[in-house]
Amino acid sequence: MDWAARFAAFVEQKTAAAETARLPGYVTLESHGAQLGLPSLTDPWASRLFDGPFFESGASHPALPAVNTVFVQSADGNTGADNPMDLGGGLTDKHLIYEGLSSLHADAILTGAGTIRGAQMVMAIWRPELVRLRTALGLERYPAQVVATRSGNLDIESALLFNVPELRVFILTDDAGATAVAPHTRQRPWIRVLSGGRHSDVIAGLRALRANHGIARVSCIGGRTLTTQLIDAGVVQDLYLTTSPKPGGEPNTPFYTGAQPLGTTLVVSKAGRDEEAGVRFEHLRLADH
Repeated sequence: MDWAARFAAFVEQKTAAAETARLPGYVTLESHGAQLGLPSLTDPWASRLFDGPFFESGASHPALPAVNTVFVQSADGNTGADNPMDLGGGLTDKHLIYEGLSSLHADAILTGAGTIRGAQMVMAIWRPELVRLRTALGLERYPAQVVATRSGNLDIESALLFNVPELRVFILTDDAGATAVAPHTRQRPWIRVLSGGRHSDVIAGLRALRANHGIARVSCIGGRTLTTQLIDAGVVQDLYLTTSPKPGGEPNTPFYTGAQPLGTTLVVSKAGRDEEAGVRFEHLRLADH
């Protein structure tokens, strides 16, 4: 398998799709980030499309990275779909938020094993204006790729994400999961397996990433089980949520499946423009659970 050629083709395809996408952008309905004292990005290109500064919070605990989570949902609150674009969030959400500002400052992008299983992907930003901005900020072109799994059931031999040596890859798991992936990771020194013990969870992995690997900011792109675990543990500061104007998606698949009511503070609310009229973007700051 010529993984270098496959990665080059993947990067070319993702870059072309991002560069040629028409992004109508948003119009601001409410903005409270400055009053809340949140740091912001005010890049002219991004601010024009986002209609103002993009805010993000700091970490809630010095031993943990700052964490945000990003979702698009249908009008009836579903997030499950074979292709997230089918939910109707639009290209502005995809290229400016999901694969853009939410991970611009991220040292790592985190996902659950189910989200990447069967997919050929690398988690990154692709719009050239944002790639140049990330470089200007002195950050690595590709954030570390972090996958959380309990079972260790990962497509390491066949998935692009695990077979590109220039990527930093971390697997967060427990002892059983570490044993399961060991035969596949021994010949891939760019993959680090972080086990928290017999009954670990992703929080132990986040602590290790912060303490030992310089990961100070993480963007989590799903799935729902992982996101719920992170929210219930009180480690997520920011939720970037785009809501489509149309119903759809897999029924009964909300982004949060926990029993606790979510305590949130509205940071910004935006409305889609032109062909994305009816789309609503919200940045919500989450209270510690």
